[in-house]
Amino acid sequence: MKRMNDQNFAQFEAQLERLIEGAFAQLFSRTVRAQDIALQLARAMESESDTTPTGDPRPIAPDHYHIRMHPDVCQKLLARQPALAQILSQHMVELATDAGYRLNSVPVIDLVEDTTVTTGDLVVEASHANRPNSSTAVMERIEAPPPVQESQPRNAQLIINGEITLPITEPIINIGRSRDNHVVLDDPYVSRHHAQMRLRFGRYTLFDIQSQSGSYVNDARVREHPLQSGDVIRLGRMQMVYLEDDPFGDSQTNIQLPLEH
Repeated sequence: MKRMNDQNFAQFEAQLERLIEGAFAQLFSRTVRAQDIALQLARAMESESDTTPTGDPRPIAPDHYHIRMHPDVCQKLLARQPALAQILSQHMVELATDAGYRLNSVPVIDLVEDTTVTTGDLVVEASHANRPNSSTAVMERIEAPPPVQESQPRNAQLIINGEITLPITEPIINIGRSRDNHVVLDDPYVSRHHAQMRLRFGRYTLFDIQSQSGSYVNDARVREHPLQSGDVIRLGRMQMVYLEDDPFGDSQTNIQLPLEH
């Protein structure tokens, strides 16, 4: 079982503290602290992580989390932040990636009412949705409206070396030399798992995954970079251009690829 370091956890805790600022934070301070939910989510991810059959050294993080809380607490939290489950899911993606875990799918967060849990406590249970014979206790769900689906760029795509065009539709796109990536780059200077594109707040952001040769956008080395149409991404000796349709126009911008020197 892989254990995340203190820096990873501190960053995750800080994210949750920013999430629950103001009146939302006041509600938490009287019932469940940000540290409590951060600790239990992180520990659930650690304890239920799984090995991968492909030989990838990164453990697979769970993709399903049940957070059981007292009904009063659960209802008040959702009344103040109806999209809480979706926001927590995004934070779990960042925590897993920063801590060196692999995700097969975007985590699903269920907020569940449970009268056996006290108002000052919560219980987090993690599982893998696609694991054979996995079982989860049947619990009563609250009747809350589903969170608004995150918008996605129109016609997002990558043009690789000016030859191959790949449409981008998934919320998480893994890029690297290994065959288990969504985008496979056949280049010895590209790491097995080099970079990742994540859909965040309606746009894709490129993240470097501690690669050996680094990730570059418009000739600047980046650790993370919100992508805009026309950005030139370089991983190893491979060059990709990110394109998307202008939401206020009818056509896509034509990009002239820079010449190789």
